[in-house]
This record gives sequence, structure tokens and C-alpha cells, in this order.
Amino acid sequence: MIEGESLTALMLGYGGSFAFGCLLGTAFLWGLWLTVRRLPTAAHPAFLMLASLILRFGLTLAGFLLIARLAGWEHLLIAAIGFTLPRLLMKHRLQTHPAGEDPGA
Repeated sequence: MIEGESLTALMLGYGGSFAFGCLLGTAFLWGLWLTVRRLPTAAHPAFLMLASLILRFGLTLAGFLLIARLAGWEHLLIAAIGFTLPRLLMKHRLQTHPAGEDPGA
């Protein structure tokens, strides 16, 4: 802990970094979802995928760079953990189960 910084302020900072990482992860997945939905009707699907990829990567990297510059590597690590949470939640929610298997088991 940094001298003069309270535990409450430290935890709020980490919570903000985690929330920002979750926001970045959600924006990344939302952009991917929009891209995949538009692929069947796109005139140039390869260009759409490449442009979407570059835009999503750019947004994500800019967000992580902002965290790294303003808060340091500890907050960057927490944001990276937050970035993976939306993906894990969506994977769990959309996971298909084979016929006859009880999903609650």
C-alpha cells in the first residue's frame, strides 16, 4: 500500500479498474456480435471483419494503455481480469448442452 493512501481509496481504485476492464470486454464482444450479425448481408465481408477487428483492438488497447499510464501495472492486471469476465459469463450463458444431458447437473 502506498503511504498516505487509505485502504478504501485503494479498493475503490481497483474496483474502478475492474469495472473499466469489464466495460472494455463488453464493448469488444458487442462489436464482435454486431459484426457477425452483419456478415451475411455485407457486400465485402472480409473487409467488414478486418475493419471491425482493427477497431475493436484499437479501442481495447487504447483503454488498457490509459489504465497503464494513469494507474500502473497493478490496475492494468485488474482491468485485464475484468476484461475476461464478460466473455466467461457469455460463454456460460450461451453454452449448448447435448440432448439428454441435464444442464443443472
